[in-house]
Amino acid sequence: MKNKKLIIELSDIITLVVILLLIIMIPMLIMVAIGNSWSNAFFHLKYAIPPLFVLISFFLISYYFLIPSYLIKKRSTKKYIISTILCYFVLTLGSNQLGTFIYSEIYNFGFPQLPTEIFIAFQLSFVLTNLLLIGTAMSLRFNQRNRMLELEQALQSKEQAQNELIRLKGQLNPHFLFNTLNNISSLSAFDPDATQESISRLSEMLRYVLYDSSDEKVPLKKDVEFMQNYMNLMQIRYEDTLKPEVSMKVNHPDLQISPMLFISLLENAYKYGASSLHPCTLSVKLEDDEKGVVHFCITNTLLTEQEMASKKKGGLGLVNLKKRLDLLYPDKYTFTYGEKEDNYYQAEVFISCN
Repeated sequence: MKNKKLIIELSDIITLVVILLLIIMIPMLIMVAIGNSWSNAFFHLKYAIPPLFVLISFFLISYYFLIPSYLIKKRSTKKYIISTILCYFVLTLGSNQLGTFIYSEIYNFGFPQLPTEIFIAFQLSFVLTNLLLIGTAMSLRFNQRNRMLELEQALQSKEQAQNELIRLKGQLNPHFLFNTLNNISSLSAFDPDATQESISRLSEMLRYVLYDSSDEKVPLKKDVEFMQNYMNLMQIRYEDTLKPEVSMKVNHPDLQISPMLFISLLENAYKYGASSLHPCTLSVKLEDDEKGVVHFCITNTLLTEQEMASKKKGGLGLVNLKKRLDLLYPDKYTFTYGEKEDNYYQAEVFISCN
């Protein structure tokens, strides 16, 4: 944020310097255009100091004080117009006094009387030049304000996204823990030894959930190990009926990915596809390629209607995953899921991690 503010300030300073140089160069260019040499034009530039004093001072006062104070902060157009007119007249009087003081011998000698139409044209062009400078100052100030508002909105959006991710992770961890403890509770009724092993595996998984998953990104290898531990834990309960087919190839172990993205799909597959009463199937595939794209696909048979009726339908996992993907990988993922033929359910995710 500080770097962006610095870039804005530097760009505005450069613009101001260019404008001020143009104000100074215009009288020289006019003198060169009517036949003077550059050296002669530069020498006579001193006679343009009084009007240049008005132009430069009026521009800087408008840019740094009048516009920020009355148009941006107070939003009082009436006060701004009055202050601008007063400032213009004060500066004009000041420039006349400055010219009288610096070039007293010239002012005492007197200038030839200009024709009325030329004098009016000169005054109008001078006023229009000041109005143009006011417009330029307003444009710079309001563009700067808009850029700052955009930066503030971007920062607020980023903070909101981070808070939303924290909230979603807060939902995910209790959700995962509740489902796992529920499975261990069911297991304890008929296999105490398996229950002990499950608790041991759960403690290892909780270390990942509590420590590693708090990081924004983790190596893909760690997340895969977490899922393998989860499937090993679940297999203790369904070892007689479920024969999972697992193919998780991590070609780039250090590839960084947001933690615990796929656990919701695994939980759903076991919750609505794994049965201890009859044979069922589960297929899990994961692979990453050289472009940093991670492909995860899980396919499972669905429980019978009677078994489904005993399950509490929350749908929290899929909704949570979709929101996290939207926040973490906008326009860099595809997520499809739904029932297939022959009573199968499939969920598939492609994520570009680069």
